[in-house]
Amino acid sequence: MIKIIQVFSIVILTSLACFPFFFSFLPSINTKMLLAVLGLMVFPLDYMNGRTQAFGKSFFRISLGALGVSFCSFLSMTINNTPDDSYLGYIVSMWVWLFAAYFCVYLMRQVHEEVSVETVGYYLVGVALLQCTLGLLINHFAFLKDLVDAYITGEKYMGVGVENRLYGIGCALDVGGGRLGAILIVLAYLMLLSIKQQKSQWVNIGLLGSFFYILVIGNMMGRTTTVGAVIAIAYLAYSIVSNREIQSVSIRSFLSTTVWVIVVGVVVCIGFYNVSPEIRKLLRFGFEAFFNYFETGKFETNSTNMLSEGLIFPDNLKTWIIGDGYMASGANDPYYIGPADYGFYMNTDAGYSRFIFYFGLTGLLTFMLFFVKVCRECSQKIKNTGLFFSALLLLNFCIWIKVSTDIFVVFAPFLCLTIHKDKENDDDRNKELVAS
Repeated sequence: MIKIIQVFSIVILTSLACFPFFFSFLPSINTKMLLAVLGLMVFPLDYMNGRTQAFGKSFFRISLGALGVSFCSFLSMTINNTPDDSYLGYIVSMWVWLFAAYFCVYLMRQVHEEVSVETVGYYLVGVALLQCTLGLLINHFAFLKDLVDAYITGEKYMGVGVENRLYGIGCALDVGGGRLGAILIVLAYLMLLSIKQQKSQWVNIGLLGSFFYILVIGNMMGRTTTVGAVIAIAYLAYSIVSNREIQSVSIRSFLSTTVWVIVVGVVVCIGFYNVSPEIRKLLRFGFEAFFNYFETGKFETNSTNMLSEGLIFPDNLKTWIIGDGYMASGANDPYYIGPADYGFYMNTDAGYSRFIFYFGLTGLLTFMLFFVKVCRECSQKIKNTGLFFSALLLLNFCIWIKVSTDIFVVFAPFLCLTIHKDKENDDDRNKELVAS
């Protein structure tokens, strides 16, 4: 019982790191900042106990990448003489994400002693299940919705202005959907492990049920969840087909379980769709493209139409190279007199467009290289995870088509595992030298 309480507490704290929010009575400090402070406090303890390096090579290399993003922001602001510092402090933001994750991983070690990719994965799944459930509860109980709206805010990602869709606590819109989509890829990795290790059918049912639940509810929050689901399914299918070590009986059993979970899930959704007007509205929003296809023959949504209109690019070389130095609303530009319907510079919400207008291809490519480096650091330090982290990297770049956010927060706990192992790797090398 005590361990269950410990695990659930860590799930909550990990959620505070992955989906941070501000309290209305404390608007300058969010939950990830508080956790980062705790992470900075336990980091020296790990160092003194020989569990990690003070400045591991992984930490140094990714910090250089984040610093490059900040420098590109500074360069664009200076050349264009603008006040928009949207990515000037990205290096600090990256450190905050990382140390908040480090504290969560530290707590996991206290409970489980050894923490692996699988351990972190299950906690992230727990976070996603928690947020989806909170979304349903907030939507169903008016008093809970009023309580959340009164005391919790989240950088425009909370309930304010969110209509006809669900939101959790710190989890909403495309930002929340992107992170939930990333966790679906994590779930695919856990499914692959389950198949390889021939775990019980109940484990597969739990994993598949979680996947279906997060996919459906996640789409009611932000439809970018679907992108993560597509990549997750492709990653899982390719891994199963290409891995000759997986026994065919395990594959058949998993596929059979998958069919049953999908059938039950679809029946439940149809039932709620027919008896609950509120669920019907949410399902029609979450899967608008599919409803439109079957009803009109057009596979489209209001969001995709807005995206096609907002995916615009500069008309001059200078902006292509270094940007205009604006990312937020055009109102920040004293000389801007154009429309600001979407509240973004040049009236575009598309991620790639906003990045290019902000700090040009220089900043965009630097930002992309940073995430490539993060992916390599994770996959090189943790065996047999290259395809898994590449799938997360692909999702990050796909998300940028729609929105200017990233999923470093999902990479962060796995990076903490690599930093933790730096010391172990050094010890192994020392042992080899002594033996030779």
